[in-house]
Amino acid sequence: MPPGQSAALHSEPPGDATELLDIVAGLRRPRSGRVTVDEVAVDGLSGPALDRYRAGRGLLSARFPLLPSLSVTDNVLAALPPGRIDAATRDRAAQLLAVTGAARLAGPAGALPAGQQWRILIARALLPGPRLVLAEDPAPGLDSRSATAVLDLLMDVHARFGFTLLLTVDRLAGASRCQRLVRLAGGAVVEDELTGGDDPWTRGRIDRIG
Repeated sequence: MPPGQSAALHSEPPGDATELLDIVAGLRRPRSGRVTVDEVAVDGLSGPALDRYRAGRGLLSARFPLLPSLSVTDNVLAALPPGRIDAATRDRAAQLLAVTGAARLAGPAGALPAGQQWRILIARALLPGPRLVLAEDPAPGLDSRSATAVLDLLMDVHARFGFTLLLTVDRLAGASRCQRLVRLAGGAVVEDELTGGDDPWTRGRIDRIG
């Protein structure tokens, strides 16, 4: 993917897309092949190098929920080790909560509606300033209105901050917000197409796939 692009990842079976997301995030290793992100061979990392790599990715998933007893702000700050939290970091957390529409939320995060918790999850994922955000479709755990609002917000912050976005989608309709759709079947890429805009890099790759 070229920097700044948004791509939807859809798979059959659905779990394959999530597994690929975890591999790119450095949470699990591939059974074969190589995984390269920003010219870093992720599959070969271990120890502190792997920790540094993981810390630089924005991971957005309901599988890694908020800490229910903590406040909204403390949940966002939980994205970083305590030793890295200073006044500038707190200012950035406040700015992200404002951007995501969560600045006025109060009380323990676990008491908030699921759609509001996703706003905090987005702010938490963006706190380290990642160049790559790996996100899972929020739709399975939300009503349709809340899911639409969360996806709209995710695309808004993608346009605002310019990070590269890889988003798994359960339904193909959810891919329409992204610039590119990649479909997997049986662990192989069966479709790679632009859904909005154009760029020579992606067009050349799609042409090679045929």
